[in-house]
Amino acid sequence: MRVALLSRAAHPLHDPGGMEKAVCQLATQLRAHGVETVLLTRPPTRPGRFPAEVVTVPYGGRPDRHGRILDRTIHYPRFAFRLGEAVAEMVRAGRVDLVDAQGLCALGYGRRRRADPGLRAPLVMNPQGLEEHKTRGLKRLALSRLRALSREAARLADRVIATDEATRDEVPRLLGVDPSRVAVIPNGVEPAELRSVTPSSPATAVREVLPAMGDAAPVFLSVGRLERYKGFADVLEALARIHDRAGLPSRWAWVVAGDGPARRDLERQARARLGGHAHFAGMVGDHVLHALYACADVFVHAPRYEGSSLVTLEAMAHGLPVVATRAGGIPDKVREGETGRLVEPADVAGLSAALDELAADPARRREMGRRGRERAEAEFAWGRIIERVLALYRSLL
Repeated sequence: MRVALLSRAAHPLHDPGGMEKAVCQLATQLRAHGVETVLLTRPPTRPGRFPAEVVTVPYGGRPDRHGRILDRTIHYPRFAFRLGEAVAEMVRAGRVDLVDAQGLCALGYGRRRRADPGLRAPLVMNPQGLEEHKTRGLKRLALSRLRALSREAARLADRVIATDEATRDEVPRLLGVDPSRVAVIPNGVEPAELRSVTPSSPATAVREVLPAMGDAAPVFLSVGRLERYKGFADVLEALARIHDRAGLPSRWAWVVAGDGPARRDLERQARARLGGHAHFAGMVGDHVLHALYACADVFVHAPRYEGSSLVTLEAMAHGLPVVATRAGGIPDKVREGETGRLVEPADVAGLSAALDELAADPARRREMGRRGRERAEAEFAWGRIIERVLALYRSLL
């Protein structure tokens, strides 16, 4: 079997995110199972070695503007068409048996295949987070073209993946596809890989990046792109309410790993509300990220809307209790009261109460973390997930 993966970004060639890491892990697993794999993506912006052959396709626009609204509505669709041309040539040459595309990257090949019956390689689309369908206000208006194109791409695919049972109904509703064409295949984690990238002395690695943090305890950790919808401001406010009434130990800390357009405002608010208890690490590599997981006491993730949430799985695999919102695929992973606490999106009072509860109970934190690790390894390890991926591929060939 020969598979082409289409993605506008992939770890470690581009800034890491949930989708980027999922593509890398999928390629690693396919190779381990003897599947010839090639990645078609934009030119790398970071040094790194991808675990499969890489074919780069021109993207357009400025790299520092990647992911912004103008980029996603103009350059991303054009890139998808270029990807379609490139992978269609590979299919015609007999180099590819199946195409697995992330998001709008499915559009170009889907249109090519519709126009040319000779392109027989099936098309699988994974829409991942579906942000363009969930956002509100002016951003929703600005992304209207992207929504229309993503619906077209989904209709052109043979199968569309929902990354969680919790989002199974969202995919046909938002993308307009028949539910019978939706396959639920979660993103996964590889416990052995996480252990291999975690430093032998996590505390030392963290101190090198955040020397001001010292020996803080308890440590609340949040990871992700600093966008408004990711809920970092809600976490800040929830912690500030506990801090204002002196409900936390004197050496507690909130660590934020990630970067994005909301960072400046978050740092300003954190200085005003949390003082020296907030630490912004910025974009960090795997070595530091997994050191942070290893040193934290509670993982906090409160998006207003979400995709699969790989960071939640990573935190669970590191044995952290999770306090999160019921958004996207998070409820598939976090079991309320067993592996963490779940609250409704934007429920700052509920978020604050859940954080307060775990901050005061180290034994419960440890028990929730233990159960979370067991669940991540039993239900979401790539050894289980890849069998479902391969079964889907075989059903289409």
